[in-house]
Amino acid sequence: MRPFSPMAVPFLAAALTACKQPTGAVVIGYAFPRDVQRAAVVATAGLPTDTTLGSIRIVGDWDSGGTEATVEIARARRLVALPGVMGVVGHAASRGSLITAPIYVEAGIPLVVPTATTGRLWEVGEWIFPMAPSDSIEAAFLGHVAVERLRAFRISVYFVNSAYGTGIQTEFHRWLAMRGRQPVDEVPYVTGADLETLVEASLARSHPDLALLVGRQAEVSRLAALIYERDPSIRLLAADGAFDKLAELVETAGPAADSLYLTTFWVPDTTDPIQRDFVRRYRLDSGREPEAFEAMRYDAVMVLAEAIQEVGPDRAAIRDWLRSLGGSRPPFRGVTGDISFRRGARRNLLLIRLRDGIPVIVPDTGVW
Repeated sequence: MRPFSPMAVPFLAAALTACKQPTGAVVIGYAFPRDVQRAAVVATAGLPTDTTLGSIRIVGDWDSGGTEATVEIARARRLVALPGVMGVVGHAASRGSLITAPIYVEAGIPLVVPTATTGRLWEVGEWIFPMAPSDSIEAAFLGHVAVERLRAFRISVYFVNSAYGTGIQTEFHRWLAMRGRQPVDEVPYVTGADLETLVEASLARSHPDLALLVGRQAEVSRLAALIYERDPSIRLLAADGAFDKLAELVETAGPAADSLYLTTFWVPDTTDPIQRDFVRRYRLDSGREPEAFEAMRYDAVMVLAEAIQEVGPDRAAIRDWLRSLGGSRPPFRGVTGDISFRRGARRNLLLIRLRDGIPVIVPDTGVW
């Protein structure tokens, strides 16, 4: 395994030092792999560099050697040991967030989790702050779309066998059961599985009129293509994990792309000044449009930075400030909408169709 390396790259030179934390720096840790650092890069430009606290700096850990559990646990332990760290943004997935959450709780460091959907994060402790809708909320949204909007009667569920996939599958099954229904088939898969064989067997035994696809973009786009090729009349509905790298999704899904209903937490609204500024800066930095997950990660950094500026470099005070959003304090206004860490707070969930590769919001979907 390579030794820990901060995000010591030229485009972050203004915000980071290569190996040594500057005196007075307040640190936000960033617990994501190398290929998803862009949100932190864009956030860096919006952080204060000369305040009564000194600089607020982002330090990332992108080591990726070993198994998922090994990598995520080691990453968390390195980040909590950083001098001056007042909070961390991460981790990349539900499982990684769950297995590392106790490390942050023990250290007394706020962890803002931007995209993991597992509802179990709410049970870990007062130092953990999930931003995304939980799997039970997303499952209810997907159920409403499938049954009420798309009038599906025979629903098959294809789900990645991970904390994310099984969480949504379990909650979706429960949502249907409460209405006296059940899926006609439930098909778990792992990364690298023979999806073609799984699809052929499932369609032969279940004859669905809608397939719910729960997983990451690469697998969901392939599943969509396989199902559409065999029966284009089957409606295709995907959970949030698929709404990523849309150009790759369109290429892999082929003709099925325009038939997909996709779920996401955010699409840019350029009539909103905050979103318009974020999109402009993201384009300038990366040369492309921001994805929903990147906007969520950006908001997670900025809400931590706001907490630090409001209450100073005091971890307990930062925790309490985050906890108060939407209660004694108004929600934080982020790029992706109002941010509150109250469990009952409403969350953004949008239903999307692709038109020539461009995401278009289906009317009458939104805060859930």
